[in-house]
Amino acid sequence: MHEAYLSLGANLGEREAALRGAINELGKLKHTEVAAVSGFYETGPVGFASEHWFLNCAVRLHTSLPPPQLLEQCQRIEREFGRESDAGRGGQPRDRTLDIDIILYGQLTLLTPALVIPHPEATRRLFVLVPLAELEGGIVIGEHTVEEWIGLVRAEHPEQQIRRYPGG
Repeated sequence: MHEAYLSLGANLGEREAALRGAINELGKLKHTEVAAVSGFYETGPVGFASEHWFLNCAVRLHTSLPPPQLLEQCQRIEREFGRESDAGRGGQPRDRTLDIDIILYGQLTLLTPALVIPHPEATRRLFVLVPLAELEGGIVIGEHTVEEWIGLVRAEHPEQQIRRYPGG
């Protein structure tokens, strides 16, 4: 079994229901167990303008699914919750009914056209880092711990807003 960390977010529709439903679906995957779930956080959009705030959390999985199969299952869950295809959007961020990103998969470093681990944007996004730090203090990504990355992002990007969601 491998330890994988996922970031979940939604800013359209019933955000909390989407996150809770996705966590439930992750727990149903073969050879996979949801080991821990962070609290929920409301965050302003990063990288694009929207009036809709995101609800985010992090999940720690124990899984024997290889990363490409885990990605396929995450994408299937996203579609089940109304996620529209990003085809033709050039990877541009936008509003989402559900977004699931694989942030870490054990100590694996992976660079393929479909999947990059560690997630290349993780160390620049408080909505990934803060819930991840809640799950597991001291995780190292690149040359810093998650807590160090949080300090760096807060100093360099004070426009990123994050607050604990009272319902999660």
